[in-house]
Amino acid sequence: MSGLKYLEDRWDDSIASKLDEPELLRYRSNLLGSDLRITNFGGGNTSSKIDQVDPLTGQTVKVLWVKGSGGDLGSIKRAGFATLYMDRLLSMEKIYPGVAREDEMVAMYPLITFGNNPVAASIDTPLHGYLPFPHVDHLHPDWGIALAASSNGKEKME
Repeated sequence: MSGLKYLEDRWDDSIASKLDEPELLRYRSNLLGSDLRITNFGGGNTSSKIDQVDPLTGQTVKVLWVKGSGGDLGSIKRAGFATLYMDRLLSMEKIYPGVAREDEMVAMYPLITFGNNPVAASIDTPLHGYLPFPHVDHLHPDWGIALAASSNGKEKME
């Protein structure tokens, strides 16, 4: 066990306390994505459900900020996140055909985009939107992918 290196908490409250919600998401994403022991380059997704003022109605609405398709968590900037109206995303759950046909849902995301944002939402957007948590992070570490893809991966992961 002497060679085992533990993960360190790199979160800095003095930095985080100065950031708004979208920047906190970016900060969290950069910390997670820059440690290749827990995610691979370009892999994983992060999201936050954030209250924002709708530019058309002036009403406060819940907006899902989710890593844009193809982005890298370790270097993502604020502009790399897709933004979707949560109420509209949740209404899509009624017509969501399931994982086998999730590509069909991706074509509908531009219809529920908040703020005329051109960033394409992640294929994993339903996971982020439909889970009842304000923040969702899932990573794709190389070791986890290799284990899951091995011939006895299912047994090893249980």
